[in-house]
Amino acid sequence: KLLVHINKGGYAFVLDRETGEYLNGYPIVDNHTWTSGLTEDGKFIGRVEPVAGKPTLICPSPLGGKSWNEVAYSPRTGFMYTPTSELCSNETVVPQEAREGRSFTSGTWVYAKPPDGTYRGHLDAYDPVTGKRQWSYPYKYLLLASLLATAGDLVFTGDPEGFFFALDARTGTKLWSFQTGSGHRGSAVTYMVNGRQYVATPTGWGSIAARAMSDLWPEAETFRGGSTLMVFALPEESK
Repeated sequence: KLLVHINKGGYAFVLDRETGEYLNGYPIVDNHTWTSGLTEDGKFIGRVEPVAGKPTLICPSPLGGKSWNEVAYSPRTGFMYTPTSELCSNETVVPQEAREGRSFTSGTWVYAKPPDGTYRGHLDAYDPVTGKRQWSYPYKYLLLASLLATAGDLVFTGDPEGFFFALDARTGTKLWSFQTGSGHRGSAVTYMVNGRQYVATPTGWGSIAARAMSDLWPEAETFRGGSTLMVFALPEESK
């Protein structure tokens, strides 16, 4: 009886879901600069404290190693699937007085490339308890839609360009994709009617993360944002 939580700081934490006891923790991003790891009891090692007025490279960026979009778990494979962002920021702390009703960050940031290369995303399969990565599917852009795992050993998600696609849940091989016409930022679901299975996904590109991508990939300015609900199914004779 476990609970696994992945936070924006780029770590996964494994807890006893009944007692809250920390059992394990592991990184899910390739680039960490704000800390150098975790102790055996889950405390951060070497946490970076920025100096006022001096830019400090922080990985992952404020967008997070993973945003709000949900991970997926398959009891068939035993894998947890998560979308991950490799994106950093140069953050500068400045003196700022908190004011009621105003946003308060006490600093500024500029997005930056990670130490190991360029901005990118990847979709990974993990053993959720040990943290062993089973496979990784690299992506040019950040993947900001949720994941859906099915009993047919598929993992569905959508990308910023508008492609909705399925990977083999055991190997990470891409098996199918469809251009929906606008970017993906939501969560797909699956359901069954009269013995026929359907997969439904909302499309619609937006949010602060979407705006940030235009600074990193100029072509992202052209990604369409119109909202649509699309439903897919296998041919009826294949029920």
